Amino acid sequence: MPSSMLEITEVYMLLIRLRVALCIAGCFIASSTAFCTNRILTSSLLSESRMLGDVPSAARPLTIPQDIAVGMLIYKVTPEYPVIAKATRVSGIVILQATISKTGEISDLRVVCGPALLQQASLEAVRQWKYRPYLLNGKPVEVETTIRITFTLGGKKKMKFSKDSCPAE
Repeated sequence: MPSSMLEITEVYMLLIRLRVALCIAGCFIASSTAFCTNRILTSSLLSESRMLGDVPSAARPLTIPQDIAVGMLIYKVTPEYPVIAKATRVSGIVILQATISKTGEISDLRVVCGPALLQQASLEAVRQWKYRPYLLNGKPVEVETTIRITFTLGGKKKMKFSKDSCPAE
């Protein structure tokens, strides 16, 4: 893909994220988040796919922001804190990159960053999550998103995250 086409793609993805954020803000006021989210994703992503006509839509899943994905989550398994991680006082954030299939299941999942002792528990739990399918023109589409899992040790004194934790942002 030529450099200018790549830049156009990046600009349109930013515009789509902005439109989704603005739509969600308006929908909270109108109490219709699901309708608004599906409507803006459908119209924005359709125009993006027309703009990028030379890139087949089946070749790349749509990327959606984490906050949109959280709103579409219908079944969540909480990761179990690994015994060895508790014993060694390891805490922190694990960031995962997930592909959600047309049926709402996790079809691909990989670790982006996070403490090694917490990664497997995160993967095992998130693989069981289920989402409402994302619709584009009334048809389910595959999407990609980021998932953040935070492991904290309880107690009155707040512990700092382990040095190999992902940034807390």
